[in-house]
Amino acid sequence: MRTGYLSFWATLTLMLATANSLPAAAEDSGHWHGLSVLVATDKKVAKVDDRADHTLYLTEYDGAVYNGDGKPFLDKARYQVVALVDTAVTPRGGYKTFTEADGSKVFAKYTVTEAKMPDVRGTFEFTGGTGKYEGITGNGTFHDVFVSDKAAWDELVGEYKIPTAVAGTASKN
Repeated sequence: MRTGYLSFWATLTLMLATANSLPAAAEDSGHWHGLSVLVATDKKVAKVDDRADHTLYLTEYDGAVYNGDGKPFLDKARYQVVALVDTAVTPRGGYKTFTEADGSKVFAKYTVTEAKMPDVRGTFEFTGGTGKYEGITGNGTFHDVFVSDKAAWDELVGEYKIPTAVAGTASKN
């Protein structure tokens, strides 16, 4: 009888050890529909004398985004944008940062493809992340509507992929 119990526990221990050494899923991926509001917090303007009407603008926005599909990816996250405009250069663009409550961040760069105020449309690409979003990739489109010179709403639609850590390896978080 004792041998039967020992065999059972040895088998169970081996099964658990084997399960813990199996790799996790290769990645987490999905569709994202982000809805946000942004407020301009800082704006810098500089004139450049090399040609007529050459101006540089740097505008910072701060706001919040939630997942319009009710999924956990970037739901109720802080959303910050740095917009760069050089009137002598096209395309125009900037950078987006999303920060979740646990401190995990997603970084993106964006390009404006159409600007007919108050509507601005463009594309974005996820360029990296921290915490649970380390190694994120993906892309999509955005549509901003400026409701005043300081406030806008932004709709983001895209796809993302997040590589997951292999079980049993040290996490970089």
